[in-house]
Amino acid sequence: MKPALVYGADEFFGLSFCEHLLEEGVNIDVKLEQTSDEKKLMYLEERLMWLGRNRHFRLIEKELEAPYEQVFIQYTGSVPEEALAAGIENKPVILFVYQDQFEEDLRAGIEEKGVELVVLPELFGPWDIKADDKQNRDGAIFVNDAATQAAACAVQKDFSALRFVQKTPYEKADEIIEEWIRQMSTFFDKK
Repeated sequence: MKPALVYGADEFFGLSFCEHLLEEGVNIDVKLEQTSDEKKLMYLEERLMWLGRNRHFRLIEKELEAPYEQVFIQYTGSVPEEALAAGIENKPVILFVYQDQFEEDLRAGIEEKGVELVVLPELFGPWDIKADDKQNRDGAIFVNDAATQAAACAVQKDFSALRFVQKTPYEKADEIIEEWIRQMSTFFDKK
């Protein structure tokens, strides 16, 4: 089976999504966008060391090795043409978009290209302000829950029934966030 491509795995949801695809045993190639954001680079260095230990993970630093069975793009304001071209004909590319980035014009333009749009709910997690602001995360879904549900759809190759649901109690999510912070202490200590 060909690997899946995750483009933009350096984003809040994209990293968690990669982790859950790996847990499902999916072989993934990851393409990162270039960034000069020092905080993001420091965080990425930590996460990539952890992800890179998984035999199902491969970081692509040069040209993409198309075609891919599945292509997932974390939207960051634009859609990379190389990622769109990396998919197999008649297999939709999945574009993950945060609610605050979603516009109907985006949907129309993307669907014309055969891309399936998945609008992410409001999320919270370890490197998000809502993780510290426990009073204001009502309605937000723990990033782990959203990534787990999206990865399950990826394995099934069907996103049509995807409805994001908070499954992890907030207290348990806080414990998981604290463990992530402990594991990533070099990143969080420099924040």
